[in-house]
Amino acid sequence: MTRRLFHRGYAIEKTEGSGDVTEEYRARLGGKVISGSLQAVKKSIEWWADTSTLVDPADLEEEDTDGAGTRQVEEYKGFRIMNDNPDKDSKGWYMIVRGNLMKGSLPALKQFIDKNAEQLRA
Repeated sequence: MTRRLFHRGYAIEKTEGSGDVTEEYRARLGGKVISGSLQAVKKSIEWWADTSTLVDPADLEEEDTDGAGTRQVEEYKGFRIMNDNPDKDSKGWYMIVRGNLMKGSLPALKQFIDKNAEQLRA
């Protein structure tokens, strides 16, 4: 039996009854099949949807084991503003708009969105 989940418009499949201790999830991105833990596959889909860059879930799983669980994401007027280490860097906020990376402090990025929201959505 196959279990399907959807994340940002992409199907994620988990094969039941494989007998493995670890759960294996798969998705198809850009014609390639990726597989790994559910969290890593979802992160890979996020990268693909935001930047059109294929990131192997195994690379993301290694990153998770390094203790990088302090990522902070804020939704502001339909835009995702992220900071990978908010305790360490207050100016480490970034967002990806139309494939372009924009970095700065949280108030500065919000102010930029306020001024340019219509142009960014067009």
